[in-house]
Amino acid sequence: MDESLSSLLTVREKIDSMDKQIVSLIQERARLVVQVGEIKKAKGEAIYRPDREREVYEKIKKQNTGPLPDSSLMAIYREIMSASIFLEKGMLIAYLGPEGSFSNQATRMRFGASVETVPFSSMPEVFRAVETGKADYGVVPIENSSEGLVNSTLDQFLLSDLLIYSEIYIKISLNLLGFENDLGKINKLYGIKIANSQCKNWISANLPHCEIIETPSTAKAAMVVSERKEGAAIASSIAAEIYGLNIIRESIEDLPNNSTRFLIIGKSQCLSTGNDKTSIVFSVPDKPGALYSALKPFFEKNINLTKVESRPTRKNSWEYNFFIDFYGHESDPQIEKVLSDLKATTTFFRVLGSYPASEPIL
Repeated sequence: MDESLSSLLTVREKIDSMDKQIVSLIQERARLVVQVGEIKKAKGEAIYRPDREREVYEKIKKQNTGPLPDSSLMAIYREIMSASIFLEKGMLIAYLGPEGSFSNQATRMRFGASVETVPFSSMPEVFRAVETGKADYGVVPIENSSEGLVNSTLDQFLLSDLLIYSEIYIKISLNLLGFENDLGKINKLYGIKIANSQCKNWISANLPHCEIIETPSTAKAAMVVSERKEGAAIASSIAAEIYGLNIIRESIEDLPNNSTRFLIIGKSQCLSTGNDKTSIVFSVPDKPGALYSALKPFFEKNINLTKVESRPTRKNSWEYNFFIDFYGHESDPQIEKVLSDLKATTTFFRVLGSYPASEPIL
């Protein structure tokens, strides 16, 4: 037998032996997961624990000696944990659809492929599904690195008692999808408002003649083009695969490193991990220095504010709600004191949730 062939067979035998061990260990891990699920059920604890998820990922990265990068190992473990959640109880995750939307992509990145998901056509429907128990959690966009906040999500938090349970950032790459490769023959352009805005310079330079038609999501834009066999859509490459469209032009967003932050919403709050964010909303009296008085405790305690935004209250003209994100967990003694001082200066105050902080994509 050729020496190189003999060496190849020897290596393959080793791989086969390792695969057998890996399968055995994964199944043994699954049996332990079932036990964990039974204990959680008896104690009334949540099945999905982003704090525990982070702990697992951190241990994986510390134990990784290569050659696979951390990202590859985390992707493998994401699916292992997704299957584990399915074994423990199974969950239903609501997201802003249809299938192929960036919310769908964020859902898969956070929960894996084993968890059952269901798309909804509007933000209120996603919130309602979680509120009524039709879904365990919801995934909604909250802000984009180039276009800012998704106001429809903020508005829902003022109408709902749901809490922010976790967050995730994903890179956004927008493509022109359709059947017609000649840009001069494309007369209609479908896309969600925020995506259209992210590509406005490219659209102006390449499709100035197009009628722009807004859709509820990028995936809906792709679906419409697929069904009507006309125009083009601004959407993801995943949407192109799902709806059978050609990628006419890739990465047409005006700014590189475009990313969107998504929130996982639910009825409970995550435990402190030591690296958390808290989101709150409040309004202040209409008098000089009111906002300064509200923010002063954060400065005095050296607490980093990561976002400060205002939205009209829609109750009285020129009155605003202020949405703030900052580092720390509501249960931290220092944060408790700051929030107590803040509450005393406001006319309306609500904690939207404390949750593990994720790293933005730069």
